Amino acid sequence: MKDESLLIPRYRFRSILDVTPEDLFKMGAKGVGVDIDNVITPDGTFRYIDGIKEWIEKIQKSGIPLMIISNGNYFRVKAVSRHLGNVPFIHLSRKPSPVSLIKAAKRMNIQISELAMLGDQLFSDIKAANRCGAIPVRIDPLEGKSLYPHYYKWKAKREAPYIEKFESEHGYGIY
Repeated sequence: MKDESLLIPRYRFRSILDVTPEDLFKMGAKGVGVDIDNVITPDGTFRYIDGIKEWIEKIQKSGIPLMIISNGNYFRVKAVSRHLGNVPFIHLSRKPSPVSLIKAAKRMNIQISELAMLGDQLFSDIKAANRCGAIPVRIDPLEGKSLYPHYYKWKAKREAPYIEKFESEHGYGIY
């Protein structure tokens, strides 16, 4: 797969809360990896989006295992996991390396092609998923709530051509 194509998600959602168990089943997902920063909490904070606990419960009740896969350190990821009901996690995942996604799929007892990776960053979450054959799902990052707004403004500019390409061919949701 050409390197630039590794940055293109298969699906895109405005918020993680928009992803339903039915959407995951349609994708062929039997397990879900979830990034933390700018997906369920603004980067570097412990301010969770409203409804995230209920979303996790809904996914789990549908029979789909869920795991946090984050580049964050143990203490941050463990605290988030505990707050969300002791969701299993992999910290210091080193995305865009796909190793942690492969490890997560093995822990869930599913094929890597059955793991949906939900994340906001094309150069880490989406690239890692594409590198190993997982299902890359782009969640639009939480706007204006990061502790590092200048970094994310630069990142958004860098990702813009890839997002525009995706939008010209697809859009939001399952198609």
